[in-house]
Parts: sequence; C-alpha cells; structure tokens
Amino acid sequence: MADRGFPTHCPCGARVSRRTSKTPTNPGRLFHSCPYGNENNPNHIFKWTDLCMVEEIEDIKFNIDGLQMASVDTEKVVQVCQSQIENLTLENRACCSLVSTLKNEISGFEQEIKDAHMELRSLKNMVACVVVLFVVYKLCT
Repeated sequence: MADRGFPTHCPCGARVSRRTSKTPTNPGRLFHSCPYGNENNPNHIFKWTDLCMVEEIEDIKFNIDGLQMASVDTEKVVQVCQSQIENLTLENRACCSLVSTLKNEISGFEQEIKDAHMELRSLKNMVACVVVLFVVYKLCT
C-alpha cells in the first residue's frame, strides 16, 4: 500500500511535485515526478495523477467497507450493552424493593423490641412491688 495513491517523496528522498504534461501524446495530463528524474532514469518516481486518484478512491472504498463492518459490530455491542443495562435496571428495582421491604420489617422489629422493653420494665416494677408487699407481710405477721 506504500506505493499507492499520491506520492510525496521519491526513493532518492526528494519531494515529489505535480506537473502538467506538454507532450503531444498526453497534453495537459497531470503527473507526479521527482525533480531529478527524466525519461532515461527509471530510479526516480513518475506517476500519472489520474492513476493516483483511482488508487486513492479504491483505498477509501476499502476503508469505508471496513468502517461499515466495524460499525455493524459496534452496533451489536451497543445492543448487548443496552440489554445488560435493562437487566441491571430491573435487578436494581428488585433490590430497591427488597431493601424497602427489609427496612419496613426492621422498623417493625424495632417497635416490637421497644414494646418488649416496656413490658420488661413493667414486669420488673411488678416484681419489685410483690417483693415489697411480701416483705411487709412477713414483717407484720
């Protein structure tokens, strides 16, 4: 692919320039060539601009095809990700619902503990009263 498209440098290292043909066989036809090249020296670059353009277009078409395939693959990945997001959203809602239910249950348990604590205090007071009454009864009899 390095020799395709518009040349920028000659193998000799010189920068390639675009010129116009003045020959009777190709009048006005554009070409790229090394400033040090000539018809007798094939070691310097010479390339018709219209052929360069065809190569560039072919390469662009090839790249576009690759991008289209990559785009299809990316779209599939996006769809998978969207599906996973939907699943995770549903799981998150279920977890939030469960957390809410557990909070309500904990709140109920806390209230039951408070009620049991109050009952325990009442029972302690009753036991204390019974003990005092028993002691008073024993002392009086």
